[in-house]
Amino acid sequence: MKIFLLRVLLFLILLAGTSELIIRYYKLTSDLPERTIDDKGIQKYKLNQSGYYKKAEKKWQVNKFGWIGTSDLSKDTIITIIGDSFIENIMNPIECNQGSLLKSELPGNSFFEAGRSGVTFIESMEMSKGLNIDFNPTYQLLYLNPTDIPESIEEIEKYADRMQFSIESKKLSSPKIKSPIFKKILYNIKFVYYLYLRYPVLIDKQNLGEIDNISSSNKDSLNLLYDKLLMYCLNNYRTDNLILILHPDIDYQILLIFEKYNFKYLKLNSIEDENWEIGNGDSHWSCYGHKQVSKQVLGFLKGLKK
Repeated sequence: MKIFLLRVLLFLILLAGTSELIIRYYKLTSDLPERTIDDKGIQKYKLNQSGYYKKAEKKWQVNKFGWIGTSDLSKDTIITIIGDSFIENIMNPIECNQGSLLKSELPGNSFFEAGRSGVTFIESMEMSKGLNIDFNPTYQLLYLNPTDIPESIEEIEKYADRMQFSIESKKLSSPKIKSPIFKKILYNIKFVYYLYLRYPVLIDKQNLGEIDNISSSNKDSLNLLYDKLLMYCLNNYRTDNLILILHPDIDYQILLIFEKYNFKYLKLNSIEDENWEIGNGDSHWSCYGHKQVSKQVLGFLKGLKK
């Protein structure tokens, strides 16, 4: 019996080791960068990290500022690009980033990207405050998903791992990095991580991430919360150089509130027969999608300079 159990154990070890090698060789899971929280409460990435996104040919790399993306500051005119995983764009080569694409058309300008998955609207505003102080950019492009506004408000749903704003207390929450030791072990043992993704029995609601649908039954209450959030932003952040880049499916009521408070914005338009998504269940923009977006942003920026 002991010999049998030993053979089973050796077989499982061999199977796990072989699976680990296959998963790493074919990049069947993504390398994910470790996070840290700076003295302003902003989640960034630890420096000197690099890795591959699933099945990618080029590595992503964390720059000296703690972001993944372009970080050119050499020109007099600096344009920052702020957003969530669409701007982080870890799933595409850096040549497909908004900063790279806009730089190729506006070579006389510097583009600096600050993007991270899970960023809420209010954290983006905090990021813009820091970038204004550090670099004094001419423009700040803040890319917004439909869920970035509601996820900013504690009274709608509380997220411990994201910066949020409480309408009641008028205070910002301090995010916490969830299970950092567990995640470090999980991400580094690819076979276990692969099983974790395939059979996500341990993934809780917050790990699943974004609010998929906001109930229409209490639209008036939600709009009041959105209104108070934007009023707070007007009173606490610089907005004269801020331009909101809104995803095509942004809530129309949110759009009206932006107009009410004179936020400059560009609402992206996607032609129905065009697909900007990577595909296979991933709604992030492909390189083609990023190019289409950058063309619209480029036209908007050129219009501002006339």
